[in-house]
Amino acid sequence: MRVNEIYQEYRDRISFNLVYIQEIHPTDGWQVSANLNDDVLYEQPVTSDDRAEMAAVCMLNLKFEMPMLLDNMDNEVDRKYAALPERLYVIDADGKVSYRSDMGPWGFDAEAWRGAIETTVGR
Repeated sequence: MRVNEIYQEYRDRISFNLVYIQEIHPTDGWQVSANLNDDVLYEQPVTSDDRAEMAAVCMLNLKFEMPMLLDNMDNEVDRKYAALPERLYVIDADGKVSYRSDMGPWGFDAEAWRGAIETTVGR
Protein backbone atom coordinates (compact mmCIF):
# COMPACT_ATOMS: atom_id res chain seq x y z
CA MET A 1 0.00 0.00 0.00
CA ARG A 2 1.36 3.39 -0.90
CA VAL A 3 1.95 6.29 1.48
CA ASN A 4 -0.88 8.37 -0.02
CA GLU A 5 -3.34 5.50 0.42
CA ILE A 6 -2.34 5.13 4.06
CA TYR A 7 -2.73 8.87 4.53
CA GLN A 8 -6.21 8.80 2.97
CA GLU A 9 -7.25 5.86 5.13
CA TYR A 10 -6.11 7.27 8.50
CA ARG A 11 -6.02 11.06 8.10
CA ASP A 12 -9.22 11.53 10.11
CA ARG A 13 -7.69 9.68 13.11
CA ILE A 14 -4.04 10.75 13.13
CA SER A 15 -2.09 13.80 11.99
CA PHE A 16 0.27 13.30 9.07
CA ASN A 17 3.16 15.48 7.99
CA LEU A 18 6.03 15.06 5.62
CA VAL A 19 9.13 16.96 6.68
CA TYR A 20 11.29 18.16 3.84
CA ILE A 21 14.91 18.03 4.97
CA GLN A 22 18.14 18.89 3.19
CA GLU A 23 18.78 17.49 -0.27
CA ILE A 24 20.60 14.17 -0.05
CA HIS A 25 21.97 14.23 -3.61
CA PRO A 26 22.41 17.84 -4.71
CA THR A 27 24.36 18.70 -7.83
CA ASP A 28 26.83 20.59 -5.65
CA GLY A 29 27.30 17.59 -3.36
CA TRP A 30 27.13 13.82 -3.58
CA GLN A 31 25.33 13.08 -6.86
CA VAL A 32 24.12 9.63 -7.87
CA SER A 33 23.54 8.16 -11.32
CA ALA A 34 19.82 7.60 -10.66
CA ASN A 35 19.33 11.36 -10.25
CA LEU A 36 21.29 12.00 -13.43
CA ASN A 37 19.19 9.44 -15.32
CA ASP A 38 15.91 10.84 -13.92
CA ASP A 39 16.99 14.49 -14.44
CA VAL A 40 16.61 15.24 -10.72
CA LEU A 41 19.33 17.87 -10.66
CA TYR A 42 19.12 20.51 -7.96
CA GLU A 43 21.67 22.42 -5.90
CA GLN A 44 21.48 22.29 -2.13
CA PRO A 45 19.05 25.05 -1.05
CA VAL A 46 20.79 27.80 0.92
CA THR A 47 17.73 29.76 2.09
CA SER A 48 14.36 28.80 3.52
CA ASP A 49 12.71 30.12 0.36
CA ASP A 50 14.95 27.89 -1.77
CA ARG A 51 14.10 24.91 0.41
CA ALA A 52 10.38 25.72 0.15
CA GLU A 53 10.66 25.78 -3.64
CA MET A 54 12.40 22.40 -3.60
CA ALA A 55 9.73 21.00 -1.28
CA ALA A 56 7.03 22.15 -3.71
CA VAL A 57 8.83 20.44 -6.59
CA CYS A 58 9.09 17.28 -4.50
CA MET A 59 5.38 17.37 -3.60
CA LEU A 60 4.38 17.76 -7.24
CA ASN A 61 6.82 15.26 -8.74
CA LEU A 62 6.14 12.55 -6.18
CA LYS A 63 2.41 13.38 -5.95
CA PHE A 64 2.36 13.50 -2.16
CA GLU A 65 -1.05 14.37 -0.75
CA MET A 66 -0.29 14.93 2.93
CA PRO A 67 0.88 18.28 4.30
CA MET A 68 4.59 19.02 4.13
CA LEU A 69 6.66 20.92 6.67
CA LEU A 70 10.16 22.31 6.14
CA ASP A 71 13.12 21.51 8.31
CA ASN A 72 14.97 24.67 9.29
CA MET A 73 18.24 25.60 7.62
CA ASP A 74 20.16 24.22 10.62
CA ASN A 75 18.64 20.81 9.71
CA GLU A 76 17.32 20.37 13.23
CA VAL A 77 14.69 17.72 12.41
CA ASP A 78 17.12 15.79 10.24
CA ARG A 79 19.69 15.72 13.06
CA LYS A 80 17.24 14.90 15.87
CA TYR A 81 15.35 12.19 14.01
CA ALA A 82 18.16 10.82 11.82
CA ALA A 83 15.85 11.37 8.87
CA LEU A 84 18.48 11.34 6.13
CA PRO A 85 17.79 10.14 3.49
CA GLU A 86 14.20 9.13 4.30
CA ARG A 87 12.48 7.54 7.21
CA LEU A 88 8.95 6.81 8.40
CA TYR A 89 7.88 7.61 11.95
CA VAL A 90 4.83 7.31 14.16
CA ILE A 91 4.72 9.64 17.14
CA ASP A 92 2.09 8.80 19.73
CA ALA A 93 -0.29 11.12 21.56
CA ASP A 94 2.31 11.61 24.31
CA GLY A 95 4.88 12.83 21.77
CA LYS A 96 6.97 9.67 21.97
CA VAL A 97 8.30 7.86 18.93
CA SER A 98 6.37 4.59 18.78
CA TYR A 99 7.71 3.52 15.38
CA ARG A 100 10.83 4.37 13.41
CA SER A 101 11.60 2.64 10.15
CA ASP A 102 15.07 1.73 9.06
CA MET A 103 16.70 4.31 6.80
CA GLY A 104 15.46 4.45 3.26
CA PRO A 105 15.30 3.65 0.59
CA TRP A 106 15.73 0.02 1.73
CA GLY A 107 14.04 0.56 5.08
CA PHE A 108 11.13 2.51 3.63
CA ASP A 109 8.45 -0.09 4.43
CA ALA A 110 5.02 1.48 4.06
CA GLU A 111 3.23 -1.67 5.22
CA ALA A 112 5.19 -1.82 8.48
CA TRP A 113 4.44 1.89 8.96
CA ARG A 114 0.76 1.21 8.33
CA GLY A 115 0.83 -1.52 10.99
CA ALA A 116 2.38 0.89 13.48
CA ILE A 117 -0.31 3.46 12.67
CA GLU A 118 -3.02 0.85 13.24
CA THR A 119 -1.49 -0.06 16.60
CA THR A 120 -1.32 3.61 17.59
CA VAL A 121 -4.86 4.59 16.56
CA GLY A 122 -6.51 1.23 17.22
CA ARG A 123 -8.97 -0.38 14.87
